[in-house]
Amino acid sequence: MLNVGLIDYRAGNIRSIVTAFEHLGAKTQVIQSGVDTTKLTHLVLPGVGAFNFCLEQLKISGMLPMIEEWTFVMQKPILGICVGMQLLANSSDEMGFHSGLGWMGGKVQKLYSSDLSIRIPHVGWNTVFFEQDFDGYKKNTHGDFYFDHSHAYHSPTKDQVLATVNHGQTFCAAIRRENLVAVQFHPEKSQASGIKFLQSFLSL
Repeated sequence: MLNVGLIDYRAGNIRSIVTAFEHLGAKTQVIQSGVDTTKLTHLVLPGVGAFNFCLEQLKISGMLPMIEEWTFVMQKPILGICVGMQLLANSSDEMGFHSGLGWMGGKVQKLYSSDLSIRIPHVGWNTVFFEQDFDGYKKNTHGDFYFDHSHAYHSPTKDQVLATVNHGQTFCAAIRRENLVAVQFHPEKSQASGIKFLQSFLSL
């Protein structure tokens, strides 16, 4: 039985993620400090709000050592969503310079465009192009996903780029290193494309 742990550090929207995984037949459990994770098969790190706020909330929660052990010692599947992806970078320039967790390299920078028809923040649907196979998504295929952000992930190690998107500039829509996957879009809000992506994550 698939059992997905949703990390609740008071900086993420969990309800819609729960609904999406339960639609796929997985059990879900909200994870807070001190919760036993031994029966879990997958973890999800969401994130909504400013980069530094989310990072501070994660540290305050006391769950970071558990997440690091899950990811790097146990090497079990974990998915970062939105700011949950951005926290994995070396740094972010949102509201000043802030160091990130540095798990995937790269940096988070404010979106920009010289084209006035390109709206920032990037809110709405956009086409994501897959650079690598990811179960249901094969290399050089694409899907439409829902985004809501004003900063984007740039320059991870090249072989860690799972998918890209263009919104005034091209940036990482998804990154992957073995059991660690992270996405800028919201799969839980991306209807059929998002469900297909979450199913692919559950196959890890």
